[in-house]
Amino acid sequence: MENLPDVRAFQDEFTREFLQSTEETREGYYPFLSGTGAYKMDFPAGGIVGEKGYALEGERFESFRIGVKEKQIASSINFKYKIEKRNNVEVNLDMLKTSTNKSLQFEKLSLKGRDIYLARFENESGAYGMVGYIQNKLSTGGVSAIYTSECAERTKSCEDINEINNNKMLNWLKSIEFVKE
Repeated sequence: MENLPDVRAFQDEFTREFLQSTEETREGYYPFLSGTGAYKMDFPAGGIVGEKGYALEGERFESFRIGVKEKQIASSINFKYKIEKRNNVEVNLDMLKTSTNKSLQFEKLSLKGRDIYLARFENESGAYGMVGYIQNKLSTGGVSAIYTSECAERTKSCEDINEINNNKMLNWLKSIEFVKE
């Protein structure tokens, strides 16, 4: 990849390994293919994949954290993919509730080849976010993502940013697609 875009995602050598093109999939996002090859998604230009916390077990399991910096917002996305013997959405949703220590109310969106379960939350510290579980309908396995954002400075505009960022989170979760075998 010659002439790399001048964005954080391409400046990080480890993150760059996952990026499939310097052409944006939509404004501010680039095509990302997982280390397992099992799913793809839009990856934020301001994001990097944490190399130290990255875990991969063949095509069966992948786990990592994405750190995103944009304007006044710092976001963290805990991401996990795993293949299971059989799909058990309720168990996965319960595990997400336990890991966030929240009473989450999930909404379901059905998209081509996948179902997305998502819930919004806000922490006592003022951080807000979205929890998503994407179930592969064509095979077993799925992706869980916990997307948390905080304003770098507490201002009135943080309230407005929360709503804008909720839409960004939702559009990002919708971009996650399983690659056909």
